[in-house]
Amino acid sequence: MRSRWMVLALPAVLSGCASMMSSYSEVVGDRYNLAIVDRRSVEIVRVGSTTGWANNQPIQVSPGTYPVVVASRPHGGFAGGKQETLELKVDSCKRYYINAQYPNPVSPDYRIVVDHVETIAGCKPPG
Repeated sequence: MRSRWMVLALPAVLSGCASMMSSYSEVVGDRYNLAIVDRRSVEIVRVGSTTGWANNQPIQVSPGTYPVVVASRPHGGFAGGKQETLELKVDSCKRYYINAQYPNPVSPDYRIVVDHVETIAGCKPPG
């Protein structure tokens, strides 16, 4: 009896694994390189039409070119929340770490930088 349930459950388990292997990319606001001076993490507000403001989890998107809207976190005595936009070309199966680069420790102005790009383990690019 137990082996019958195993046989019936196997297609459901395998289909779940297949969906995890599909092609996608991620955009995150966490820092990757911690030693770079005046570089800070950001809140990802939106990547294209996909929002991430509520929980700041990695945003999964399909490959393509997207406007990425980020908001600064508190820095140099300023409250944060200042939004900037970056046009980002996203390749399949890549994770993009987006950060704010400040000119000095007390400025509220920043520019958006791609801190690091890495390949997502287990992701299969199309083709």
